[in-house]
Amino acid sequence: MGKGIDMARGLDLETGGTGLHADVLDDLKDQLLVVFLKRLKALGHSLDFPVAEIDDTARDMVSFQVDPVTRNFHFELSRKS
Repeated sequence: MGKGIDMARGLDLETGGTGLHADVLDDLKDQLLVVFLKRLKALGHSLDFPVAEIDDTARDMVSFQVDPVTRNFHFELSRKS
């Protein structure tokens, strides 16, 4: 998602914008992390993550879409090609 935020910031600068789109994406990323952690905690999972596990995400990718009818986010995990 970092590249998407950078793209939004760059596009905003090119068009004379204020950086609002990048700020919204950055806030969304923070809010999603809170939601994911709350769900893990509710399921009784630990919220402790080894540094090695976090470092081992370079080949992973998260994509999402929003259903306009249900207003639900749908996430998919995949490997970068």
